[in-house]
This record gives sequence, structure tokens and C-alpha cells, in this order.
Amino acid sequence: MSALSHTVQLRQRLSLLIESRNAEGLCATLTSLRNADFRTASQYIGQGDVWRALTEEEFWHFFRVLAVDNAKAYVGTLIKVVLTLSKRQNFAFDSRDFQRFSREEASTIDRRKMLEAFLPLMATPLQAERLMDTLLRSEDSVHSRVMVLFKASTTASYFLLFKQLKEMDAEPAYLRRIAVELIRKGDKCSFNFAAILQRYFDLGNLPGTFSLQMPPYEFSRLDQSFDHFLKILLR
Repeated sequence: MSALSHTVQLRQRLSLLIESRNAEGLCATLTSLRNADFRTASQYIGQGDVWRALTEEEFWHFFRVLAVDNAKAYVGTLIKVVLTLSKRQNFAFDSRDFQRFSREEASTIDRRKMLEAFLPLMATPLQAERLMDTLLRSEDSVHSRVMVLFKASTTASYFLLFKQLKEMDAEPAYLRRIAVELIRKGDKCSFNFAAILQRYFDLGNLPGTFSLQMPPYEFSRLDQSFDHFLKILLR
């Protein structure tokens, strides 16, 4: 048998298991493969098209079965699948298998990987908060929460970051470092957010010239309404 036909047959076996919604069978088949075949199979299941026929609930069942069996081998690959699929469909991240894996079975490292990958997909602060509630733990520091919101770089994450910084009553030096790093990102949204932090927290001069205009009366409503925050941020 040629190497090509062997690869085709392997892919067909994997596809059949996915199409038949047999997560346990797929896991057993992958586990039985030798190194070269396993690499080929991992590349194949890392393609978004392989999973398109599944509902979100069905996909997360496969994700959980594989991740519980061998997180090191599968979590990173399947996170990339989610990012690919999310370009065409919205993920709610509320399925039973996703919740169970995230809350009970995922390692600290895997929870962080998922949070950093999935948080930028959240369109609203409510969605972002729900995802963070699922993937963060009480022992995670406030600074960890700040950093993951900062890295997400979305309007929703910036709104939550502003609220978090206000609640923290952080030192000016800490706030200033965040503002400077926002400026270094180079995009208009981050630059305007740095201007908001500068004026709201009275941070003094920062390495940038801001054109954002904010009358004092707008300060009091910044953390009360995402829509209001968004209008200023995108001004």
C-alpha cells in the first residue's frame, strides 16, 4: 500500500468516527496509532472543515473526551479548531462538556490557554464575564484578571478592565504602566483607552499626544454603560 493511500484511509477512518459522533472511538483510534500516523491524524483533526457538520454541543463532547485523555496532545490543536470555526459560527461556550472540562478537569495551564484564546471572541462584557467565571478560579490573582483582559484587546475586555482597575484602587504607577503598554499596541482603540485612563485617574503626562475629547461630565458614566464607554472609546 502506498503512503498516500494509507494516509487517505486513515483520514477516512477518522472522518467516519467524527461523522458518527463517536468521540470515544476516535480517542481509542488515535491512542492506538504509531508516532508518524499520530502526527498525520493530529494535523487532520486540526482542520476546521473536519468538524463543520457537528453542533457546538457535539464538538465540545469530542473536545472533552480527547482533552481528558491527553491534554498535552489535543488541547492546543482543538483550541485552533474553535478559532477557525468561530469565523463562521458563534460559540456560546455554555455546553455541558465545555463547562465540566473547564471547571473540573482542565489544568491551570489549559484554562489559561483557553481563556486567552477565547476571550477575544466575546462580543459583549456579559459574554466575557461568563467565560472568565468559567475559566478563572478564586485563587487566581486580580493581576491575572487584569492581564488577560489587557491581552484580549477588545472593546468588551477594555470595558471590564476599566471597571476592574477602578475597583482595585490601584497605585498610579501600576495604572501608568498599563497606559503606556496600551499606547505601545499602536491601534486607535488602545490609544484612546490609554487617554481615558490618563484623564480618569489623573496619570499626568504619557508618551503620546491624545486627540480624544472627554468633557468632565462623561467620567461618571464610564463604567455604568458599555454603550457609553464604547462611544467614547471609538470617538
